[in-house]
Amino acid sequence: MLEVPVMLTTYHPQFTVPSTRPIPAELLLAECGRMRLPDWWAVEMLAEHRVLTTAQLTALGFATTTASATRRLAILARRGWIDRLWNTGTAVTADTWWCLGPIGAQLTPLGEDHDVPPAQVYRARDRLRQHAGLPGLLQANDFFVDLATHALTEPGSDLRTWWSPRTCRYVTGARHAAWHGEYIHDRDRHAFWYQPDPGEIRPADLADRVHAYRRLAEQTGLATLLFHAADPQREQDLRRYLERRNTRHLTVVTSNPEHGHPADPVWQPIGETHRLALTDLPHTPEQWPPDTVTFKQVRPQAPHPIYDPERPYEESVADCEYHYPPRP
Repeated sequence: MLEVPVMLTTYHPQFTVPSTRPIPAELLLAECGRMRLPDWWAVEMLAEHRVLTTAQLTALGFATTTASATRRLAILARRGWIDRLWNTGTAVTADTWWCLGPIGAQLTPLGEDHDVPPAQVYRARDRLRQHAGLPGLLQANDFFVDLATHALTEPGSDLRTWWSPRTCRYVTGARHAAWHGEYIHDRDRHAFWYQPDPGEIRPADLADRVHAYRRLAEQTGLATLLFHAADPQREQDLRRYLERRNTRHLTVVTSNPEHGHPADPVWQPIGETHRLALTDLPHTPEQWPPDTVTFKQVRPQAPHPIYDPERPYEESVADCEYHYPPRP
């Protein structure tokens, strides 16, 4: 009986025992040479959004099937580019949460010019597991992935922009976490701020955040704010407090997951009883933000949230020169 050869992946000592020394330059160069274009995109997405699942990365275009994405992500994890956030001790599945690994953190620095040793990356991973803001982060990522997958089924639609709080701070300077998105449909741009509801914050305190967005609207010209409540009762409580706040010069709308998909007519403006679709919200006349409101260069640039190697350039869907092909 013939024996089937088994391909073994050799773990570098840097990753089997968390090292306090920077990763050697020769290892970084060798690893860069083994990367594919979808791999770079996935690492950049994790640098921007911190946590994504196998299923989410697959839906956004990393691979054609969950099985192929699972295999490739496992390879990237063994090589130190990414890491599992949840170590269940079982096989990698579509529900596996991924974050940056030592090499990914080294080659996508978030404002640091110094070397990041593996031990520091693993400590950051462990802190993220217990971080109070993790539920809001997961909720926000689910929201934007839902918008992206919807855009892939609607000709002329695109989730052109998905900024995490890391990138938003270059423009807002805000201390609290803020997300920014831009959804495109039939040449119309709909840019917005997004505020999740992690659940442990009192509705009154969550409603108080509207004051910061009023300042942002005056500062940047972007005045559409989406509050995504955790459930119907939270939305009702949140609306009661928002109606007492000064929302002048802002378009403030609320919803919750039980109303349906975020691209559907699920957004209820403050002071109104009807609900609107995302594409019914105010238009943005041009790509946002204009250079006049960017305090300093955003680096690294947030990647396009949909990976498609056939898209000729980033604005091609917005210019109606390209449509995403139908998905199987």
